[in-house]
Amino acid sequence: KERTRELGIRKALGATPSKIIGLILQESLLITVLSGFLGMIVGILVLELVSYFIELEYFKNPSIDFNSAMIALFILTVSGVISGLVPAVRAARLRPIVALRDE
Repeated sequence: KERTRELGIRKALGATPSKIIGLILQESLLITVLSGFLGMIVGILVLELVSYFIELEYFKNPSIDFNSAMIALFILTVSGVISGLVPAVRAARLRPIVALRDE
């Protein structure tokens, strides 16, 4: 809804529905992947910090298998792209005149 005017202008200038869908899905993918990597980094840092201050057995040497991390990142990425499909299709169906008038 926030980008209705921008997408209306793009469509008025000749952007095809597939280009609009591609744009929104690329943004969704980028945000999801960056958030996933940032989340893994923050998670590792928090575990290291907690294990430094708490001397409990299950906090010593926290680790995660690389394959498990990549599978989690893959699932996160697929979820992000699927979540971006509905707004992308709605934006592609938007008529330029309606988008420009609504703002």
